[in-house]
Amino acid sequence: MTPLKEYRRKLWSPKQTYIRLPLDEVLLSHIDVRNHTLRLTKTGFLFQTYLWICRHKCLFTFIIFVCIPVLLYTFLLLLSTTQVLLPKNIQSNSIRRLLLVVAHPDDECLFFSPTLRAFQAQHRIELSLLVFSRGNHVGLGNTRARELLGSCQALSIPIERCLSLDLPNIQDDPKIWWSQQELIPIINRYIDLWSIDLLVSFDRQGVSGHINHRAVGLAVREIITSGNYTKAKIAYELQSVTLLRKYSSIIDVYFVFISFVPRILRALLSSIIPFNLISPPNSSRVLLLSTPHDYMTSRTAFASHVSQYNWDRHIYLIASRYMFINELNSIEKKIIGQ
Repeated sequence: MTPLKEYRRKLWSPKQTYIRLPLDEVLLSHIDVRNHTLRLTKTGFLFQTYLWICRHKCLFTFIIFVCIPVLLYTFLLLLSTTQVLLPKNIQSNSIRRLLLVVAHPDDECLFFSPTLRAFQAQHRIELSLLVFSRGNHVGLGNTRARELLGSCQALSIPIERCLSLDLPNIQDDPKIWWSQQELIPIINRYIDLWSIDLLVSFDRQGVSGHINHRAVGLAVREIITSGNYTKAKIAYELQSVTLLRKYSSIIDVYFVFISFVPRILRALLSSIIPFNLISPPNSSRVLLLSTPHDYMTSRTAFASHVSQYNWDRHIYLIASRYMFINELNSIEKKIIGQ
């Protein structure tokens, strides 16, 4: 037998099997698998995406948790001075003076710094701060009152309108509820004294759930909704979020962006589609964002609160979305006689 015939006999011999299959069947099955894989790689977008993610896990993580949030945040920051995110009634010249009402020294920079910086730097609104206690829960009241003045200076709040109270029945205590009937006359007194147009405070949850925060927020709400005498034209409360969102830093911009998509589309497509025929503009919500300079100013303000600076605050200043993002909800003012 010639060498060529011997080679062909060995190549196509039934004894040449792969997992008990004839060699020709194995080759055909391999060809089918290869063709199927080629079809997937050519037409299966999801399959290709999955393969790319598997090969570039670190890059994918960086894009999802850094690149996209930064791009969305920058886009919203560009819109932050327009009516898309800031209602027309706030942009009007009739709003000149803002009063922030909080419970403790350092609340102003830990929770409300985007609000204060945006209104002062972008809209030239005069700021005032009313703090209902000196934070004397562990005996540091006098120290924290002095530290508050440094924070106000960093946030461009005039010292004469940066006030921390020290009243016997209203002391920093996470277990004692402050009476709204005691808070309301004090708030109204300073609204009149400083000729306040715009009130800002906590909502019902108080952001962190602290009962002093909640009491102050409910007192402000009571002033506006009950028809009590007040010169304030507008009032807003800071929206509380879940714990996961609270400590998601600017990654929370995903949720924020989605919630404001209808208003963004309205602004971008208003010249083409008559949105006003469908629904009126939503002016009950305000989105305020910190620029990089605003963020550093907020950190400088908190640095004045030396007695409160410990390891967990370092994490908070980076991880808290309230250092970057403030969502304010309007408190509907009751008109007397209705």
